[in-house]
Amino acid sequence: MPDFRFLQVFNDARWAGYAGSKTRIGRASLPLFPSETLSDRFIRELARERALPIKEIVEAFEFFAVVRKYVRTRVVVDLCAGHGLAGLLWLMLQRETEQVVLCDRRKPANFEAVLRAAERVAPWVRERMRYLETSLAKARPGLEPASGVIGVHSCGSLTETCLDIAAELRGPVAVLPCCRDHSSSGAPTALRRALGEDVAYDVHRTYAMEARGYRMLWREIPVEITPMNRVLIGLPRKAGKPAPERDVVSAAREA
Repeated sequence: MPDFRFLQVFNDARWAGYAGSKTRIGRASLPLFPSETLSDRFIRELARERALPIKEIVEAFEFFAVVRKYVRTRVVVDLCAGHGLAGLLWLMLQRETEQVVLCDRRKPANFEAVLRAAERVAPWVRERMRYLETSLAKARPGLEPASGVIGVHSCGSLTETCLDIAAELRGPVAVLPCCRDHSSSGAPTALRRALGEDVAYDVHRTYAMEARGYRMLWREIPVEITPMNRVLIGLPRKAGKPAPERDVVSAAREA
């Protein structure tokens, strides 16, 4: 079971259950984040804004901790971005990232609260981010080739859309699939029976991206945050480099 990598306070058994709380963060949480690191200062500002549920903050930070070394691109595209926290972490904490594009059909009401909190500790974020209020299909033509793609709240088949867009851009991709619609997974019945619906779905996604020229990795965030904690990471292979022969099903069982 993975430890908390970024917000290590939740490795303390007294607070681990708090990581999945849907309670909106507030001033009572301030003592958990006492340091002068950029991340602790940012979370304290989110608490003062009462901007987000605790779970969504911890989820975004731990996703970033797992994925950051794989998605190191000049532009990062956060699809189904919602309040935008995951994408903003790349602007705040990843040196290589010069611009973040947030994309969702509409900005939620709490987006400005999240952005205000970010600006108070990282004043550069507003001028280096764009928010596209449109569908993923309409956003795609304007995205820069080789951009990194992330999707933390891409429910159901929207995960496939995130993977499709990443494959077209030929950039690295990381998604945290949730709310899987098993009827549309495309996974063979034998895999669904042997591995369970969720694992079979992600095995099928893994094979599909490998066939598109990606090297796929499976990682996890702590299950205390969410039981849907598997992270799929895809890294584009160099042109002309074939995928190695390997058994993705065995890899899934070991993950």
